[in-house]
Amino acid sequence: MTRRMDSATRLGTVAVVLAAMLAWAAPADAQRWGRPRTPRAGACFYQNANFGGDYFCIQAGDEYDQMPEGLNDRISSIRLFGDASVVVYRNPNFSGRNSRFNDDIRNLQSEGWNDTISSIRVRLDFARVSRDQAEEIVRRAYRNVLGREPDAAARGWVDRIMRDRWSQSDLERELRRSPEYRNRRPGGD
Repeated sequence: MTRRMDSATRLGTVAVVLAAMLAWAAPADAQRWGRPRTPRAGACFYQNANFGGDYFCIQAGDEYDQMPEGLNDRISSIRLFGDASVVVYRNPNFSGRNSRFNDDIRNLQSEGWNDTISSIRVRLDFARVSRDQAEEIVRRAYRNVLGREPDAAARGWVDRIMRDRWSQSDLERELRRSPEYRNRRPGGD
């Protein structure tokens, strides 16, 4: 009877270890083509243009440094949900050519990305701002850091805020590195 209990105990231990290993490995293989529920904030990636065919979805904050088997280089359209944005990369490990998408892309072929995506980052994009909002961010940053109104050269910062989703603190940090800021303070910072 003791021998039987030892075998049963060992078998149970092996089963628990195998289950743990499978649970640990599951996230890497979790994404497959299908028709899953769409995320509140995230992105879905479709096999066909115009959001056609099967798809898989990724929550905002998740990323794939290498696409799971069967998904690499097979995406033809992207739909965003909530305040998500997507950065796609041509190569694994977030390397090679890349592009950021802040809106749905019905046909990646028109963007030069059809069936060429090998790694993905999906992020929340809280900083979506209008040109007026970006101009106001620049005005406040200039006043706070340089003590003056922005000049014509500040238009580049407006574009940077809109394109790269910079916050006011990002711009203020950059302005503190400028020669104008360093030259107006004795000894610089």
